[in-house]
Amino acid sequence: MMNVYFCSDLHLGHKLASTLRGFDSIAEHDEHIIQELQKVCHKRTVLWILGDVAMSQASFKELWRLEGRLILVRGNHDVLPEELYRNRFEKIHGIIRYKQMWLTHCPIHPQEMYRCKANLHGHIHKNTNSPELPLPYININWDFWKRPLSLDEIKTLRDQEV
Repeated sequence: MMNVYFCSDLHLGHKLASTLRGFDSIAEHDEHIIQELQKVCHKRTVLWILGDVAMSQASFKELWRLEGRLILVRGNHDVLPEELYRNRFEKIHGIIRYKQMWLTHCPIHPQEMYRCKANLHGHIHKNTNSPELPLPYININWDFWKRPLSLDEIKTLRDQEV
C-alpha cells in the first residue's frame, strides 16, 4: 500500500523564506525541510508538492535525497529549466483533480468548487495580508504545517463540518 503525502511552498534555497521561518542560513533551512520530508518519504510513498519547490538548481538537487515517487503541481516560483522537473518528478501538473479535491498551487475560483469537495493549495503564506480561506480551501503551505500532511489528515480536514 502506498502512503500519500502533500506539501507546498518548500522554497528551498530562498533567503527570505529561510529568515522568516527562523533559520540562520539557507543551508540550515533546506536541511531541516529535507529531514522532515525524509521522515515520511520511503520507497512506498507518493509525495505531492503543490508548487514553489526550489529557487536554484543547487537547492533543487536536494530533492534527490528523498525516496519514493514525487509529483509536482507547479507554482509561480517553479521556473527552473524544464528538464530538472522532468528528471525528478514522475508527473507534472498545473491543476489536477484527485480524490474529490482540486490540487493547485494558488487557490481556485469559488465557482469551480461545485466539482469537488475541497481545493488543496499552497501559495498563501503565514503573516501576510492575505486572509486564510475557510473550507473547502485547505492551505498546506509549509509555513503553517512545517511538515507534509498525509492523505488521511487531508481527508479529515476536508470532511469537517463547515
